[in-house]
Amino acid sequence: MAPLRNHIVFYLNGKCHEVAGERAGWMLADYLRYDRGLTGTKIVCAEGDCGACTVLRHFPRPLRGGQGGVAFLPMNACIATVAQMDGSSIITVDALAEGEKLSPPQRSMMECHGSQCGFCTPGFVMALTGLVEKRLRRKDRGPVSAQEAKNALTGNLCRCTGYQPIVDAATALDIKQCASVEERFWSLAQERDLRKVLSSPVALEAGEFSFYAPRTLKEAAAYLKRHRDARILSAGTDLGVAHNKRKLRLTRVVSLHLIGALHEMKKTGKSRLKVGARVTLTELRQAVKSSVPEFARFLDLFASPQIKNVATLAGNVGNASPIADTPPFLLAANATVHLQGPRGKRLVALDQFYVAYRKTAMKVGEFITAIEFDVPRPGERLALYKISQRKDLDISAVNAAFRATWGKKGITNLRIAFGGVAATPLRLKKTERVLQGKALSAETLALAVATMHNEVTPLSDLRGSAAFRRVLCESLLLKFFHEHGEAP
Repeated sequence: MAPLRNHIVFYLNGKCHEVAGERAGWMLADYLRYDRGLTGTKIVCAEGDCGACTVLRHFPRPLRGGQGGVAFLPMNACIATVAQMDGSSIITVDALAEGEKLSPPQRSMMECHGSQCGFCTPGFVMALTGLVEKRLRRKDRGPVSAQEAKNALTGNLCRCTGYQPIVDAATALDIKQCASVEERFWSLAQERDLRKVLSSPVALEAGEFSFYAPRTLKEAAAYLKRHRDARILSAGTDLGVAHNKRKLRLTRVVSLHLIGALHEMKKTGKSRLKVGARVTLTELRQAVKSSVPEFARFLDLFASPQIKNVATLAGNVGNASPIADTPPFLLAANATVHLQGPRGKRLVALDQFYVAYRKTAMKVGEFITAIEFDVPRPGERLALYKISQRKDLDISAVNAAFRATWGKKGITNLRIAFGGVAATPLRLKKTERVLQGKALSAETLALAVATMHNEVTPLSDLRGSAAFRRVLCESLLLKFFHEHGEAP
């Protein structure tokens, strides 16, 4: 058994850093600015919304047989603790220029006048650098389109330029003339070093901050049973925000990043996919783009690249928000939650997992190890909807999932799920029964709509009134059957 470490290890701009003590509990952006003096990384929103704090991160996951390829991906430094960087390699904007020679994204931003006040500029440069890395990894050296640029920059906000000069800077990039940051900041020696780091657990105690990273599921469950105040911290896309806004303090946290099995995805049975708790949404989207293209499309609307590169499906489910975007799809896909606890493993159907607002069926010491769901079979019709004030990077007012199979005499299988209309993500079982086994007609749809209104109990908030949400639910139900069924 590897000895416990009382510090975390990561590489920063190609150099190894060991961090112990309370600094491990700092937000990464604060550490870069105030401890390392790397002030190119800016802090603006402290919520992961504006992208001014963007850095690139590669994490060589502790998978059996290793991980193929190196991927430096954009992430927000303002909502991630230093401790979460354990085993990673980080690149900041401060290191991109070589002497007086700017990197291609920096030079393009300057030549296209993509900066005015300059506060957001480092984040845009890092997002563009991430786009360049993505292109170089897949050996695509063609021109960058305006839409590709906009997709890559979804997580970055600018209050001065009106964005066009920034998009121009992206489309002006000549990928053929760009060098990979991997070549400058990554090496086989660094990989060997980090893989050694990933083989040893962490138990860091420093004043008010405690960080525990076990190597096994049993160790994690035992620790969580002993320390009921501990929180599992993965991406921190919600907990990091709450910490920054002083709604809670991240004082005792557990990370599962050293457990290789949690980084894996695999098919189970003929048409099920099991997604480990540490699989990111970016990895998930890549995995399902051919088998569940509608879910992959939906994930394109889910948060920014910086968020998706670290956020997990398990985190979105376990956070238990009634407006989380993935639970409606997972309810429609007959999802099962894999749990580990002090007494072993157990499975809970997702429609039994949520018991009240922000409360789940998990017992003391239990945590999610994987989410398993159906991959729709040929002939099944799946549609996912997200209604929000903005198309991208916004919280849903209502989201919905419909999955149906039609036979000669009507609907043979149907699952309907909504988010944002109750205290928990909701499967509409009564509405399903009204439609099950029937051909669509005006009368049947009218009865389904009436039943649906009895099943949903939306609240009013800043994203919409209860009445508005009811209208949305009705419209989405009718939209699905008119577009994907044989509605009259």
